[in-house]
Amino acid sequence: MSEKQQRQVTDHWSDYWARGPLTSLPDDFSGNYDAEIAAFWNARFRDLPELACLLDICTGNGALALLAAEYAAGHQQRFEITAIDAASIRPDLVANARPELADYVADVKFLADMPMECFEGGDAQFDLAMSQYGIEYCDQAQVAPIIARLLKPGAELALVCHAADSDMVSTMRHELTEYRRLDALQLSRSLRSWLQGQLDSTRLREKLVRLAQAIFPEYRAKRSALFGFVLQAINQLVRLDERGLRARRDQIAQWLAQLDGGRQRLDDMLRVNELLASPNWYQPYIDAGLVLQDHGDLLYRQQHHAGQWFVFRKA
Repeated sequence: MSEKQQRQVTDHWSDYWARGPLTSLPDDFSGNYDAEIAAFWNARFRDLPELACLLDICTGNGALALLAAEYAAGHQQRFEITAIDAASIRPDLVANARPELADYVADVKFLADMPMECFEGGDAQFDLAMSQYGIEYCDQAQVAPIIARLLKPGAELALVCHAADSDMVSTMRHELTEYRRLDALQLSRSLRSWLQGQLDSTRLREKLVRLAQAIFPEYRAKRSALFGFVLQAINQLVRLDERGLRARRDQIAQWLAQLDGGRQRLDDMLRVNELLASPNWYQPYIDAGLVLQDHGDLLYRQQHHAGQWFVFRKA
């Protein structure tokens, strides 16, 4: 994949991380991953030696890397943590917004614009390679031998992945129906036409009012976060006259980009779940010489199916 193609694939994720969220699932986790998810990772960190080298693959804004840094600090240990992502990540925004995490952010070596497929590193450098809702976005055939080369003998590759039947994926599929509803009501098309001068402001306001009337009953019934986001924006826009709309042209363009980016990220997450529906999706790791030690379902707070976990070991 060329650099230009890679940027096209990751631009909507770069825009997302530039808004400063810690995880890719802010509606499910207001802070960092906790409960059974954190317990799974703490079990991985527990047996690591002093100055263990960790690689966090597809780190986003560093949620998993920060769990590792926090664990080390709380157990009087030191880890050397490298966290990479193909997108232009912004962990500095996390540190600014959450001062309690600033020291942990400083303890991690973040590498933005770094796909796992392009990461070199040193042979037998890492004691643990790990990924939380991230490895799915990689080309498994390419990254498996790279990860195997990077791991020390006896080191682990630990993964938490989405699962086709998880509660999160069910939520994503419901959100997809909402995006399709907005498509049918021509929300993005109307805004784009106005931005391009193909639709006058009076007609735009009329379309937005009708759209709000159409989705409000569904929002009231289910308290949809997406519909709430749309209704809030429409409520602001329809009160503006021609001059007010023009004055906010850049903000409207940014809002449309945010809406479209959310749809692209949702499409990405649902697409990778099609990969994970195959029972042999992780075969490239076995072919690369990693031994599957164990795997299972991850139940969050004893009730929500949060995905599946896998632990591989290098012989």
